[in-house]
Amino acid sequence: METMKRREASHGSAGCGADTEKVPGPELKQLELGSVGSFVRNHRKKIFLIFLCLCTLLAVQPSSRWFGAELREDRTSKLQAELKGKTAEQILQWAAETVPGLVQFSSFGPSGMVILDLLDRLGLLEETRIVTIDTLHLFPESYEHLQNVTRRYPKMKLQTFYPKEMHGMTLWKDDFQKTSGKLSLKFSEMPAEYSYLTKVEPTLRALQQLAPGGWITGRRRSQGELRSHLPVVENDAGRLKINPLAYWTWEDVWQYLHTHEVPYNVLHDRGYSSVGDVMNTRPTKPGEGERAGRFELSQETECGMHTHLARIAKKRAESASKRAELDDAPHLPCDTCVEVNKQNFEEVVLKTKQDMLLEFYSPMCGHCTHFAPTYATIAHELSISGDALPARMDLYHNQVPQSAKDAGFEIHAFPTLILVRPMQKKLKLVTYHRWRRDVKTVLDWVKEELTKPLT
Repeated sequence: METMKRREASHGSAGCGADTEKVPGPELKQLELGSVGSFVRNHRKKIFLIFLCLCTLLAVQPSSRWFGAELREDRTSKLQAELKGKTAEQILQWAAETVPGLVQFSSFGPSGMVILDLLDRLGLLEETRIVTIDTLHLFPESYEHLQNVTRRYPKMKLQTFYPKEMHGMTLWKDDFQKTSGKLSLKFSEMPAEYSYLTKVEPTLRALQQLAPGGWITGRRRSQGELRSHLPVVENDAGRLKINPLAYWTWEDVWQYLHTHEVPYNVLHDRGYSSVGDVMNTRPTKPGEGERAGRFELSQETECGMHTHLARIAKKRAESASKRAELDDAPHLPCDTCVEVNKQNFEEVVLKTKQDMLLEFYSPMCGHCTHFAPTYATIAHELSISGDALPARMDLYHNQVPQSAKDAGFEIHAFPTLILVRPMQKKLKLVTYHRWRRDVKTVLDWVKEELTKPLT
């Protein structure tokens, strides 16, 4: 009783203007609980409907659970089924809501401009990062077009990536040789050094720095060649590659551009159906494919960022239909290399007890064919020094196992060199990104990395 009097006296002693907090008593708590119970009883039907709607939305929407450390192939297949028949607007809306760190890679061609305008109309442009690769060999008209695009879409957050190393204006010619009075390739692919330096490396660097869960492209099936079976979504070494215009035609694209008065490169009015670098792009002729004017001297229609895995997939499909083996690839000798395949990957690579330099290559890739003697020499030197175990994996005859993807292996180009360093509970993976790939530069890089602490 005395305690209660002291409490009452204490509360009563507070001044007239004092800020005091009234402690709720048992009666007030019962009243609050009674109010909540009454509210639930009176609105139980509405609460049930809201709960049902939330469950339905969660069931039908692909969620961010697809985008963890690694995107599995089976998940990609399920996404393809879920997005089948969706419009470009629906696909972009889904991507913006679902894919973390979404990026659009664009050269601001007709398809890329459609996507850019759709993002703007959907109110998604400000939250979507736009990336372009400037090879330093673009047409003057392409730079003027970019200025027009920037003025038209002030909300665009553009990031431009350039070649990491400076190069002369004639570098591209160094990968060609004169034959019968005309330029032709030394190898069966795009020029190795020029293509890697100006297109592949900046793209890999952008992906590494931005670390998107997925990236948007403007590729379409109607562009033909390797794109003729293009899905809406692809698994790109653990990232989602999204092609919202996969089923659009050339006519669909231009109808959209004209209807919505979207800016485009004036070179398209001069017969260039696809625009790339100034020295190897020409106007297309009547009856030619949309990308026939690209990479004129190399007889290629792709820049190396999208193609080789698609080429391998096509070969595998052809061999499967004929029940034949993939036996048409040239042999690239490497006497001191440990040969890694899908069956021994876990034992040889994932459980390695020593540092390893692992090359992912394809014998059908011109870059790999050119680099093969160099890597054989690198492997020989490493086998003598004992600095690292030289190994390689042929991705023409083998697919990257899921265990490799789970461990963090990412292959975006051919060839890819990864230094594998065993730690206590996992592997430390360091990818070689320098464009110079001579023996000394690669070996110096290996030694440099080996001196760094394992963290």
